[in-house]
Amino acid sequence: MRNSLAAFFSAFLLILAGCSDAAEPDTPPEAHIPGVNTVAVIGAIHGQHRRSETYSLAVLEAVIVKFDPDVVMVELPPDRYAVAAENYAQFGEVRESRADDFPELIDVVFPLQNQMGFTVVPVAAWSRELADERRAALKQIEGDPARTDDWSAYQSAIQKYGRAVSGKSDNPDFIHSHKYDLAVRTRQESYERLFGSDLGAGGWEAINRAHFAKMASALDDLDGQEKRILILFGAWHKYWILDALDARSDIRIADSGTLFSN
Repeated sequence: MRNSLAAFFSAFLLILAGCSDAAEPDTPPEAHIPGVNTVAVIGAIHGQHRRSETYSLAVLEAVIVKFDPDVVMVELPPDRYAVAAENYAQFGEVRESRADDFPELIDVVFPLQNQMGFTVVPVAAWSRELADERRAALKQIEGDPARTDDWSAYQSAIQKYGRAVSGKSDNPDFIHSHKYDLAVRTRQESYERLFGSDLGAGGWEAINRAHFAKMASALDDLDGQEKRILILFGAWHKYWILDALDARSDIRIADSGTLFSN
């Protein structure tokens, strides 16, 4: 009887071991896949980086160094990037008004590019005219008595988002989590539903499609080169970019959250 129980227990352990092996992913998170580019998306918090201890510019810099990219796609339009890059090369600083809004670029990406040698690719689709038109349209909607209910619903979505991220809006672990993405998605999908048709090219879906068109074009140019590609964009855009990237079969998406763990 004792021998039978021992044999049964041994067989059971073998079955468990086989199941465990089967559950292991075919490709570890950082495994090399021949001919495939690896893409990580990091959400930036712009000026808040300068005020945050948990997600400071130093933390962001360490994460970029850890990922060791060959290419960094950044949130500047190509024309603005050209001015910023020329200024940095000539003066050692970035003298470009739009770039000033993104300390992750002027204080981290530009200096690191000199040290690490990665290529910077600008992939933002914004223009000053587009931003001005969007601002004017929203102001008109806010003051329109016929849109009071829409504006009230928008404010409710903002408040719900605020509660979801309260005390965590500068926590990089939270920012690179599904909970954060869900909170942003809920807020911005309400914004798009209420105002997308009013804002045209400046609407949430429209501008994200325009941003990603530039990213997709750059990814197409890099296809098959086995590059490590970092997309550094405002954190709100992160879920949208990840959704779009997931439809591509020519890349591997790295889990950016693991970059922030020690």
